[in-house]
Amino acid sequence: MSPENKHTNELYAMLPAAVWQELEKHEHFRTVPQGTTLIEHGQLPDDLVILNSGTVQISVPCRRRSASLTTGQAGKVFGMRAAISGEPPDIDVTCTEPCRVTFLPRDVFLTLLKTNPQIYFAVAKVLSADLLIADRILRNFSRRCPPAPRVRVPKPV
Repeated sequence: MSPENKHTNELYAMLPAAVWQELEKHEHFRTVPQGTTLIEHGQLPDDLVILNSGTVQISVPCRRRSASLTTGQAGKVFGMRAAISGEPPDIDVTCTEPCRVTFLPRDVFLTLLKTNPQIYFAVAKVLSADLLIADRILRNFSRRCPPAPRVRVPKPV
């Protein structure tokens, strides 16, 4: 495993050595420029994406505008829910500066997950952290946006 990734991301830190050693065989690393979209809503990603360094903006497209939260949390894993569910993500993850990222092929991860069910606990923790991020995004968005006007429905006569 790369020194920059060893036990520093939220998934690998909870995995048995044999499992992350198998995953490391399939990783590829890149430094990507500012503005790079790592995860795009509506597009099923081919890879899990691990942020090793840099800052990304996580946003949820909405009708009126996007709700977003900027995070610089190295070690965050993106694309997990989409990989597990097979449904396209509801978020965009975009680099706000050059970022060093690890790509792990989704099919490799899913195969390893099926053969090592003990790692479901680690996956649950990652997904739980994602729910926390979603909660923060929604809370921040609701504070910044005025409430939608209420439509009054006339009472039947």
